Amino acid sequence: MTLPLPNLDNRSYADLVEEAISQIPVEYPEWTDHNPTDTGIILIELLAWLTEMTLYQVNQVSDENYASFFSLLEGQKNELLLDSAEERHKSLQSRIKETLLNLRVRYRAVTIEDYEQLVLEDFNESPDFTLKIARVKGLAQRDLEEGDADSFAPGHISLVVVPENDQLYNYYDKLSDLCKFLEPKKLLTTSLHIVEPEYVSISIEATLIPKNDVTKEDLTPKAEAEVELFFAPLNSGKYWEGKGWPFGRSIYVSEIYKLLDDLEGVDYVEDIFIKDEDGNDFESQNGEPLSEVYLADNQLVNLKGSEFTVEDNPFVD
Repeated sequence: MTLPLPNLDNRSYADLVEEAISQIPVEYPEWTDHNPTDTGIILIELLAWLTEMTLYQVNQVSDENYASFFSLLEGQKNELLLDSAEERHKSLQSRIKETLLNLRVRYRAVTIEDYEQLVLEDFNESPDFTLKIARVKGLAQRDLEEGDADSFAPGHISLVVVPENDQLYNYYDKLSDLCKFLEPKKLLTTSLHIVEPEYVSISIEATLIPKNDVTKEDLTPKAEAEVELFFAPLNSGKYWEGKGWPFGRSIYVSEIYKLLDDLEGVDYVEDIFIKDEDGNDFESQNGEPLSEVYLADNQLVNLKGSEFTVEDNPFVD
């Protein structure tokens, strides 16, 4: 593939002459004769002609120049050893393509996207580490080791990591490997923190009204499995593109209504309650049950359990 050369300066002879003459009233107002017979105009045209030739040469980058550029990029002297000019040109074009691709490889972490890509791709693909990360959430200007997700900490970056399924437990001591991997890649002025997600424990209680000929034994396991999949931190199936509950996403009672109402065999749903880990309703300041449970940016859902009461359908004989 031959890459098109950039035009470093596309001004023509006419552009240069016009630009120079336009500066005369600014630089020397007394000069009023701008006719081609004027000695100064003749000099401007001569210099414009010389400049146009120079610009043409600037845009013609030779193979020797490319070899010198590679010496600067690679830190070593590169010489064109091929005799044929065509072979030298093809070789240089191939190296240009390879160099441009290498320049796009992330080896330094600056943005949050850099950190997340380095963890999910470079770290996971490395054979030197046994810990494999399934999900990572980067939070800029946050120190989650000392503060919370709502407190700003300039110069700090926190990475909330979730390992793969078979490594969900007792993995915190292995995070030091990830720290060592990222330490030489981060900026010198950045303080990096790698933490586990904070799980908000909830349980779901709901009353389901079945359709005709649907029993409690058929409906309850189906509802439990669907709710578990909906709140799963990993491998969430048809929900959340299979990646798990999004970090920091609020829980809406209306979504749970729809989730259960769409189940095969459910006629309608009554009385959904979201309980905390102590079995109490999430309540607002005035004591009313919340229709939305807020999660911080580093939080996921831990579904402790679900309880479904299946009642007779009063509309079915």
